[in-house]
Amino acid sequence: MMNHDARNISRTDTALLAYESGEILESVRAIQRRSEAIHKATYLGNLKHQKVHIQFNTGADVYQVHTTIWLHYNNHIYLKGNIKVPVERILGIHF
Repeated sequence: MMNHDARNISRTDTALLAYESGEILESVRAIQRRSEAIHKATYLGNLKHQKVHIQFNTGADVYQVHTTIWLHYNNHIYLKGNIKVPVERILGIHF
């Protein structure tokens, strides 16, 4: 589900944020769907350079960034420029 109250942020500004720790999603099924979306977005990002909308909650606010996911490793997604976002804070990925 897309949160229309999310603040748009640039990929480079995403690097400046601080994230609270802890899982943001409430169900095992939602976590599984997020994992599947990350896998698909990473595949499309590397193969077709396709950008996606990533919504995440830092703990202080909800943001959305339109970018490519290059890598999913060690509980983080990596964006261009080695910018990382903790998976546990991702609300959704929209294609």
